[in-house]
Amino acid sequence: MRLSKEEIDSARCTIRLMPGEHSVREVLHNMLQYGDLSFRDFVEVALYHPELGYYARAENPVGKGADYVTAPLLSPAFPYAIGRLVGEFMSRVEGEVPSIVDIGAGDGSLIRAVARPGARFFGVDRELGRVGEWASGQVGEGLLADSPTRQLVHYVRTLDEVPRDGTHLIMSNELFDAFPFARLVQREEHLHELWVTERKGELDWSEREAPAAYEDYFAARGIELQVGQFADVSLEWEATYAEMAKHITRGLIVTIDYGFPQNKLFHSRVRRFGTAAAYAKQRVTRDLLANPGEQDLTAHINFTDLERAGERHGMKTLFFDRLAKFLLAIGITEHELFRPSTELESGSIELFEARDAARRLVLPDGIGEDLRVLVQVKAMPESGWAFQRSLFP
Repeated sequence: MRLSKEEIDSARCTIRLMPGEHSVREVLHNMLQYGDLSFRDFVEVALYHPELGYYARAENPVGKGADYVTAPLLSPAFPYAIGRLVGEFMSRVEGEVPSIVDIGAGDGSLIRAVARPGARFFGVDRELGRVGEWASGQVGEGLLADSPTRQLVHYVRTLDEVPRDGTHLIMSNELFDAFPFARLVQREEHLHELWVTERKGELDWSEREAPAAYEDYFAARGIELQVGQFADVSLEWEATYAEMAKHITRGLIVTIDYGFPQNKLFHSRVRRFGTAAAYAKQRVTRDLLANPGEQDLTAHINFTDLERAGERHGMKTLFFDRLAKFLLAIGITEHELFRPSTELESGSIELFEARDAARRLVLPDGIGEDLRVLVQVKAMPESGWAFQRSLFP
């Protein structure tokens, strides 16, 4: 069973419209007076409360001095490589004006970095506040007057606001692992869902038998959890990707995220306790209930959900592998930070740090080994793409 987009939006509205509180903790305290809260709804409030949630804060949570770092902000070599992919895509649709779409655009830095004449560029994000003066929330407005990408990037809140005509390259970076998710555990013959309660003024865990939607999720995929095994699941993964696949009649979808195919994600020994984690100040913990609204909450995604959702709507998988392999194939090492430098030999600390950050995208112990990339195509050539190159001819 899958929740419809309307059911998901309705649930969000019910949870979020609670005026008068001054912190997420106060919001939760008031909500818990009427009964326990599912962990999925706890995550929704903690991350996405419109005034007080983690992603509604004025300060950007992403960056080297913030809570965590994403690939686009780690090094300029990343947007350079994605720009090469955008250029290749545009070269394959000559004579058209394609749409390049970044869903979950955040502050808009990635889509601005790859924007160029010859295409329509869209940054999609439910919270446009971090885009600042670059966007007013209206298509084609809010760009800085002296910007070289003025009138090239349009900012909207939903994919529905992106025109459906023409060819599309839809990309996302750590979008799906930011969705609210349920935390589940197998107890003998019954699947339980974890809920949040309040005991003596402190947040604590409780359990209830899981709704049929989650029982159906595992049954439909032939997944059997072991007794005592935890799993973290969002019913929005599949539904959202399906909307993306249905939006385009011709083009590519490129998804970069933390996750695994379902046989690895729900492996009974390797991930017995699930993948849920909290991030704050560059540290990761399993204390998911601590400081609600002040730490990020995330779980690895089931890439099999995305792959199958795309296939049901005419997409075909061309690539699924580590981000490092993807970036190397599309030419990240052509960026100047990978070239020999006499300036480095003279002792430039800034250049040394920049080169080190760029290498973290592709070295075995870096972020490029942890992230996965799924590329699917619809009604376009299925071979000859740079990301399909063999790195070891």
